[in-house]
Amino acid sequence: MHRLVDHSAIQTFSENHFQMEEIICERAQNKKRKVRQVQRDLSYRWPNNTVPYFVGNVTSNIKKSVRMAIEELHAWTCVRFQSVNQRYSNGDSVRIVDLGSCSSPIGRQQIGIQDVSLTKNCWGMGTAIHELMHAIGIEHTQSRSDRNRYLDILAQNIDQRDLPNFELLSPRLWANLVPYDYGSVMHYSADSFSNKDDEQTMLPKDRSFIETMGSMIPNFYDFDQINQYYQCYDNCRSTGRTANCANGGIPNPNNCQVCNCPMGYGGDLCDQRPEGCGSTLVATYRWQKQKLTVRFNRNDDQYFTFCNLWIVGPTGRTIQVIYEITSESTRKQICSFGCYEGGVEVKHLEDPRITNDRDCCLNTPLNLTTTVNPLPVILYTSGATVTYDFSYRYL
Repeated sequence: MHRLVDHSAIQTFSENHFQMEEIICERAQNKKRKVRQVQRDLSYRWPNNTVPYFVGNVTSNIKKSVRMAIEELHAWTCVRFQSVNQRYSNGDSVRIVDLGSCSSPIGRQQIGIQDVSLTKNCWGMGTAIHELMHAIGIEHTQSRSDRNRYLDILAQNIDQRDLPNFELLSPRLWANLVPYDYGSVMHYSADSFSNKDDEQTMLPKDRSFIETMGSMIPNFYDFDQINQYYQCYDNCRSTGRTANCANGGIPNPNNCQVCNCPMGYGGDLCDQRPEGCGSTLVATYRWQKQKLTVRFNRNDDQYFTFCNLWIVGPTGRTIQVIYEITSESTRKQICSFGCYEGGVEVKHLEDPRITNDRDCCLNTPLNLTTTVNPLPVILYTSGATVTYDFSYRYL
């Protein structure tokens, strides 16, 4: 696989300035309780998988982001956010409030009301779900005990006061329930906490994932981690009648007859291309060329517009693709750590559940060969019209 990217052109996500505030605030709020990505101490889980919550002084945009995040969590997991009156006094609850940062304590604190803070720069469903996942007990991916197998930390680019944010969490206190996923919505970007412009603080061992880290898109393993932690799958195991999911899907704990599907797969059993924008491209032994485009839907103003394509070859044949961004102006507009403005993900890796390397800064064609067939191709945008030139064939 060949890649050449001008990372000097990468934008810094201005909204992600909250990252420094977030961890500092989280550690201050948790100074009496140790944190870990997934709590081994089950007292941090919310009883009956239910989180009472109410909304305080936040903007209408934040309210919409929170509502969308809760809808996603309800669709994928058995955890329920129950709206209550702010005078709720029957136990612990979460208050959505603007405290000047984007932050949340980790898990149930058993202190009555605990705050999830979302300031005006924290808008968007991806940021809201990040903080709500903290509230139900999920820590940052880059803090996992196995982090050093996947990341190189560049301490020389980190201010001394921020180094504690890169500490590893003890495996004795927390568990890794899912594989390390660079595309988790709980993973920070490559330039988080940088003390210099255009300098990275963490680099993936596989450098092709440098733009993937810092995603605003919750992924399959994010929800899978929640479902395991809250034992959501027990419901389907006890029924004895569950969907036979394809392509890495898992029965949805809210309806065991349908599946939670990895990105790029759809249908009740994850054996179809997702509905909506996209098409199926039939590969031949000759190169074919196609411009693949995704245009932003204004109804998705808090999230992304997605376009899902499948490239299909004869059974048992490998597929080769070559792709690049067609417009230099588009590349400059979307190029960023986290690809938060838009990008493409070609799901060429063996594990259908994991986030593949996303690309939004390509300035030379990328050549991939894979045995994944059909091959999902996911284009997405949060505003710009994004077009890639694709050439494809089977071998």
